[in-house]
Amino acid sequence: MTTTIANPQTTVPLPPTVGWLRRLASSWLYALVLGTHAATATTFSSLAQEAFDRSRLPWDPASPAPVVEIDPPEGNDSLGLDFVEYGRLTGKLLHDDSVWWLRAKPRGNFEKDSLEIWMYQPESESYAPVAYSAKDFDYGHPEIQPPLPDPLPAAARYLSAVDIGFQRGNPISWPQILHLGGNGYGRLTGFPPLEFGTSFRLGVHGVGQPSEDFVKLRKLYLQPINQRAFRLLGLVDCEAYAAALAATLQPGAASTLRVTLHIFLRKPLRVADEPSLGPLGLSSMFWKDSRATPDDSEDEAHDADRFIAWYSDGRRIEQPLAIPVDPADPPLLADFGKVADFALIQSNRDPARYRRYAPVDYANRVSLLISDIVSSLPYTVGLWQSYTDYEGADNIAVFVRFDEDADPPASVDDGIVFSYTLTAYR
Repeated sequence: MTTTIANPQTTVPLPPTVGWLRRLASSWLYALVLGTHAATATTFSSLAQEAFDRSRLPWDPASPAPVVEIDPPEGNDSLGLDFVEYGRLTGKLLHDDSVWWLRAKPRGNFEKDSLEIWMYQPESESYAPVAYSAKDFDYGHPEIQPPLPDPLPAAARYLSAVDIGFQRGNPISWPQILHLGGNGYGRLTGFPPLEFGTSFRLGVHGVGQPSEDFVKLRKLYLQPINQRAFRLLGLVDCEAYAAALAATLQPGAASTLRVTLHIFLRKPLRVADEPSLGPLGLSSMFWKDSRATPDDSEDEAHDADRFIAWYSDGRRIEQPLAIPVDPADPPLLADFGKVADFALIQSNRDPARYRRYAPVDYANRVSLLISDIVSSLPYTVGLWQSYTDYEGADNIAVFVRFDEDADPPASVDDGIVFSYTLTAYR
């Protein structure tokens, strides 16, 4: 793929607000990880062993068969679930302790990949699987048109994602904080009025390529720790590697997720042949800002509008997002080297700028900051920007790529360890 190199613009040092978020995320989440390590080490160790064993087997993509009645509609076809219709499949709560609530999500729309979900049972001090049941979901909702077949095709009867919410005080409300799908995409947000926008990805391989290897989340183990922390363990899988995942969620006006991955390569990593193989990505939509329609001050549409990188020597680089002007132009690609922290920011918070798209509330879309990165293998951070002419595209990707050759591990004690803090803030 031919690319155009974008020239980043050097600007001023890290602002106090973001610096405060970094320090706060670091102090809270490192303490939480240390405090829960003993209770989860056995399960995480077994997931690491499973990931290592998987990495030594041929890759099985476990691609779901198409189900036209429940997958996204194509073109102007009304058959299939659009995003709003999929949202009507609200299932019953699988957990509610008056602090945390959880809801499993079925296959539908872009949530196609099967996700094995386990919920911690304190009475037995063990995890129990969450079973799929068609009666748990409102497949007959009147706003789903045309109506879905009854019974639902067998190929659509499984779980694909989980939503996690939290009781907020003053005023009391129950906002959703996190979404994780078997497709390897997640969404994190802070308390209202913040809303989901830019997504995070549990790994990348071949960003923007026709044969992109989309990283999957195969298993997820869920455990409330206390009134401020929630623990997640998981199994991540793709053609390039398998990995064990440990994460600690803390909700708030600026919610945080501390993530650790123990990665086991399936085949040798040769950097010269791998422009984007790594443990983390951010995906966002950028369609229009004020430059696109200068005569219409109400016509902006984007989840984020700028990328910022901070370095250990105090440098700060900021680059407004932009896309090629012509659909035939290649994507824009820039490499920012080994950054200490980076973010995709929604900086324009004026609702009047998005008035043509008022129902989707772009002014309150979340900004995502990646900080406290620790990696056992050198890495760099890239920014990929491609053309789009509609509102639904994920045409912006920020990704961490490994920057040194590596071989598959000889044992479960080897592998690549990568950790970071994800902060969702306004």
